[in-house]
Amino acid sequence: MKRLLNEWGVTSSRESLLFMIYAVVFHIGIMGMNDVLLNFYFVSLGHSEETIGLLQSIPRLGGFVTSIPVGLIASRFGARRIIIVSTVGLALSFFTLVFFPSLPALGLSRFMLGFLYGAQQIALSPLMFALVEPEKHIRFFAAHNVLSMLGMAFGSLIGGFTPALMVALFGQAARVSDPHTAFAYGLSLLLAGITGVLSIWPLLHMTTDTVKQQRRAQVRQARIRWGRLFLLSLPLLTFGFTGGLTFPFYNLFFRIRFAQPDHAVGTILSLAWIGMALIPLLNPLWEQRFGRVWTLGITLSIAALSFFGLSLAGTLAISIVFYVLAASFRNVMQPIFQPLVMSHVPAEQHNIISSLNMILWNIGWFGATAISGFLQKEYGFALIMQIVALGVLFTAASVVLIFRQRTVDAAASEMVLKLEEPR
Repeated sequence: MKRLLNEWGVTSSRESLLFMIYAVVFHIGIMGMNDVLLNFYFVSLGHSEETIGLLQSIPRLGGFVTSIPVGLIASRFGARRIIIVSTVGLALSFFTLVFFPSLPALGLSRFMLGFLYGAQQIALSPLMFALVEPEKHIRFFAAHNVLSMLGMAFGSLIGGFTPALMVALFGQAARVSDPHTAFAYGLSLLLAGITGVLSIWPLLHMTTDTVKQQRRAQVRQARIRWGRLFLLSLPLLTFGFTGGLTFPFYNLFFRIRFAQPDHAVGTILSLAWIGMALIPLLNPLWEQRFGRVWTLGITLSIAALSFFGLSLAGTLAISIVFYVLAASFRNVMQPIFQPLVMSHVPAEQHNIISSLNMILWNIGWFGATAISGFLQKEYGFALIMQIVALGVLFTAASVVLIFRQRTVDAAASEMVLKLEEPR
């Protein structure tokens, strides 16, 4: 097991292991528990589908605002420091959701969450790219995905039971007996925020942002070709759009379409997170067999077919199968696309391309969540899933068209960087 973890980059260094511990705890609280609880909290406050869709879209505006500034300053301040500060801010945004539940305050809290999450995500990929050797990039990103999704699965699972637990522990004092209340959901979100704060402990024990990052900062600055960088990031526009139409609303999908209670929804969502963890484990094998570009083309096409099947499924069991397949194969994108796009740009531009990735992803996500509430009310989830199927298929086609003529061996790219570094 120790040898396997080393081969996948998890234990390549003390820093890489600490980073992975952070990722697991962060995804349990900030991502997994939040994924189950947030929309139900908004419903308990009396908000409609359209309002919830708007609240889910606001974080993407925050992410859009933060993208370029963070990309430009990340090299100066260090990715690790940016991740620590943004993670603490993310956790605190959960507290504002609970203690200031008015609609304007909720909107401001959601904006700050998007702002800080955008900063965290921009700093994440360049740091990961620098933590391990080039030959371990795909495996390390896949391992990060596995552990993160397992953390989200655990968070979703316990998140479904947390409101009832909060009522059992504190309900008598507050004279609350119903777990489907703002009181129960609010306490559960506070627990998620506390878990997020605890996640920074491993990062505080990382000594540096890695020596490799410091060496790469010395490489001469290459001219930034914005048009080329934009083209390389373009697939994330439709990828973000399909995510925005689905991921914030899966809990409502199973609640509205199949009348499932909180704990059942949490269990169903956890199944998808487990699938999203296990399927990308095959990324290194697929990369070796098909290459990075065609791996994304094939797996995203499978995801598109699964979303179409989900739109037609009439029973809960069949819907769960299609849901797990759709979410799992769609999730192959991120662990491969990030190292793919970074292998096409100089190391000193990794923060910038990460920012552009976040900008386009946020634009797509914002547009989708802003209209999702309207689509749910007027047309239902069947049409939404069919739109998502087309969007995922378009993303697959764009990756192939953009990168098939640009594929560069990652190891060769790293060798060029090493030759350029001052001795």
